Amino acid sequence: MISCVGSTQSAITEVSSNLNVLFLAEDFVLSNELKAKLNECFEKPEILLNAHKFTGKKGDSVILSTVCGDKPWHVKFVGLGKKNGHGVLDFETFRQALGSSIKSAKRLNVETVSLAMPDAALFGMKSADVAQQATIIAHMATYVFDDFKDIKKPKTPWNAKITLCGVSDAAAITEGEVIAGAVNRIRRYADTPANIATPTYMAEEAKKIADEGGLKYTCFGKDRALELGMGGLLAVGAGSAQPFKFVTLEYTAPKATKTIALVGKGITFDTGGVSLKPANAMTGMKYDKSGASAVLGAMQVIAKLKPNVNVVGLAPFTENMPDGAASRQDDIITHMNGVTSEIENTDAEGRLILADALAYAEQFFKPDIMIDIATLTGACMHALGTFYAGMMTDDDALAEELYEIGKFVGDKVWRLPFDEVYNDGIKSETADINNSGKRNYYAGPMMGGVYLRHFVKSARWAHLDIAGVADGVPGVNYLGNGATGAGVRLFVEFVKRNAA
Repeated sequence: MISCVGSTQSAITEVSSNLNVLFLAEDFVLSNELKAKLNECFEKPEILLNAHKFTGKKGDSVILSTVCGDKPWHVKFVGLGKKNGHGVLDFETFRQALGSSIKSAKRLNVETVSLAMPDAALFGMKSADVAQQATIIAHMATYVFDDFKDIKKPKTPWNAKITLCGVSDAAAITEGEVIAGAVNRIRRYADTPANIATPTYMAEEAKKIADEGGLKYTCFGKDRALELGMGGLLAVGAGSAQPFKFVTLEYTAPKATKTIALVGKGITFDTGGVSLKPANAMTGMKYDKSGASAVLGAMQVIAKLKPNVNVVGLAPFTENMPDGAASRQDDIITHMNGVTSEIENTDAEGRLILADALAYAEQFFKPDIMIDIATLTGACMHALGTFYAGMMTDDDALAEELYEIGKFVGDKVWRLPFDEVYNDGIKSETADINNSGKRNYYAGPMMGGVYLRHFVKSARWAHLDIAGVADGVPGVNYLGNGATGAGVRLFVEFVKRNAA
């Protein structure tokens, strides 16, 4: 972990740390001040860099180490590549360069790290935004899920102080630490297995977030769901010995006139129900609660930042299990808004619980904007891989806003087609709709989105399918191997920009 992130307007040459990181574009030129500093401890450092073939290209990285006084002293050079056609550097390259540097610091077990922050203008950004994003990535890069490894042995966590050199944006750094803290917290929720992270456990964690941030917390189970006619949630939860929980967290701004609803899929474990998944497809299904976890993380941040907009987070938590009481294929259910659905596949359960959550949000909170987030379809992963979440919406302006925010914060989304041509794909012969989609329509992500569209009548709405980005993203060093916390950064920035 990182003990803290601070900033100083001083150049890195004026700060003494165990590890000093220089981010350099291709065809860089070292300043005279930096050359002088390097020459204090290295003989002809430029020759050393040439020997390592460091030119500042994207992916270039080299560490030079020596002893200054009686302490080891390291300098890491990291390449940021070339400017693009718009004359700016790629900020995601900087994120990954920073992530690799933090991992190097942890590997070297240093106590202090200085980062020479690049000029924000190189990325076409503001200094405060770069400082905030750097803070978030520095913390995210330290996350590790080892709660159940060597539990009898005391752990000695890596603890370091990070200094951002050449900037003075204390407020941005503080906000970055708040966001990163929430991201890493909900990554732990997603990584925690289903025998521990039950629906009840997740509801209790949501209550902790509410108590910490002064949010209004409500939670109900089967009795209230029956009263409301939540046929989707009741059907999915019927086969589990674990009682389902429907959680809401409310943030109310005193003078706000707009309400945003964030809705997340919270399947704590997904066997597929009676449409049982193959064994190898069940591994990793603890991550099926990643959408609801992201909603909890966003609400934690919103409670601390206090934007001038009302925000409600809705998180239905349940298992999807096979049992004598479980829902079956061919069953017909009635959702909260009266829409009937034929269950063609019990493994298409996420849309069933989200449908009732969307209907509940519209009835009781009347949001102006509603965004749902879910690990909904494996097909989305095949369509977009592991670097973009699938986005479906009929609202062009909302799509553009989410796309731009995703690029800015690193939670990238890509809009998928959502035309009416897909509507017939979920028609049923025996009910209003069916939950799986006709095979000859393919387009799994859109079938899920079209299903959910039946439960949004008034709000501006977007559906985010994070099946590919919620966990196990390869090649992004600051995300590691497990849960990524996808959605938290996107939601927080969206709420900030929509505050009055």
